[in-house]
Amino acid sequence: MTRFSKAGFVLSTAGSAIGLGGIWGFPYLVGQNGGFAFVLVFVLAFLFFGVSVFIVEMLFGKSSGQNSVSTFESFAPKSLKFLKYGGFMVISGVLIFAFYVVVLGWLVHYMFLSIIGMPKTLEATQSLWGGFVSSQILWQMLWHLLVVALCAYVLNRGVKAGIEKLNLILMPLLLFIFLGLLVYSMLQDSFMESFKFLFSPNFEKITPEVIIRAIGQAFFSLSLGVGVILTYSNSMPKHGNFVRFAIIIALLNFLFCLVAGLVIFTFIFGYGAEPTEGVGLVFISLPLIFANMGVSGQVIAFLFFISLIFAGITSAVSMLEPLNSYLIERFSMQRYKANLISVISAYLLGIIALLSNTTAFSAPLTFFDKNLFDWLVYLTSSFMLPLAGVFMCLYMGWILPKERVYAMLEGNLAGISFRIWYFVIRFIAPLGILAAMINLI
Repeated sequence: MTRFSKAGFVLSTAGSAIGLGGIWGFPYLVGQNGGFAFVLVFVLAFLFFGVSVFIVEMLFGKSSGQNSVSTFESFAPKSLKFLKYGGFMVISGVLIFAFYVVVLGWLVHYMFLSIIGMPKTLEATQSLWGGFVSSQILWQMLWHLLVVALCAYVLNRGVKAGIEKLNLILMPLLLFIFLGLLVYSMLQDSFMESFKFLFSPNFEKITPEVIIRAIGQAFFSLSLGVGVILTYSNSMPKHGNFVRFAIIIALLNFLFCLVAGLVIFTFIFGYGAEPTEGVGLVFISLPLIFANMGVSGQVIAFLFFISLIFAGITSAVSMLEPLNSYLIERFSMQRYKANLISVISAYLLGIIALLSNTTAFSAPLTFFDKNLFDWLVYLTSSFMLPLAGVFMCLYMGWILPKERVYAMLEGNLAGISFRIWYFVIRFIAPLGILAAMINLI
């Protein structure tokens, strides 16, 4: 079996977790849910819930040394054979990849726009974004194909030469770019306003809805419930404290979220824009701000969009590896054949999802008030990922004997630490995930 190096494993797993959801989704949710109130609950949820479930998925992968499907087949008791189908969470990765690379194509388009110049009025920026998504089909399909081809190339090279090498290059570059953006932000007058928004106490804004959304973001920002962490973990280095790996990876993800929030809110507050926008934040508000900053704005816009692309590529690649691993191991396929099946399936689904946003094809690809693109996002984030998280917690906390779980940890969690973690995965994490899932319905 080809294994990651220690640095390769940490950076590749962190690369999967650090994606558009953290860099773009986290600031959006902070803006919508009371600033520091959300950050405070997110920190607690991230440390106690997210990291706990992260360790669960890592533990399954490291202990089995197999793909996701085979892992749950091997652990399933004879009296509960239906549990073996839990490994088919890998399908979620294909669905996520399908719409994720569409968004990456949009980011590539805006990266090039940042070079040639973007409009400087709100009306023109809104028109540019609306027209691109709804009518510029060929451009979207070109960028989409480019992103998919890049992901296919990386996946085809395998764990060591493809995924690890990609992350060893892109993750340090991503860190370098974000540190540069952070330093620039710290020199702006609006940085302190951004800092206060994220860290000033405002406990009165902590509501049940804020708590549930923070728990949900903590789970979803770690790529849990897709089989990615499980798949990567069965290729982790033989020697090393995997619990420490989990904590390092989670903290890297968390730090990127905070830095992204500080950078984005510095620009938002500096130009009086609205911090609660979603898609519009990245494709309307920030491009407008960058365009009105002159030459420096063009440079910052380019770095900002390329950082999102780097983060997105490392996550997108990871989404298909669980299915590839299953096809290679179960059917003795050569990697390029398994890769061909997974990439083409996700690519074709992505094309349909892309078309569902356009004026020409929206009507036939819209069902129950949601187009296909929105359905893919909704089904994976609201049902498939959280249910997989609940499944893994209940499996390890209630199906496997406690003694076996303790042995699987190889002494990396013991004493009071083990008891707290075990209590969390049996009771707190499943209830937290279900509460977040119900809130998203």
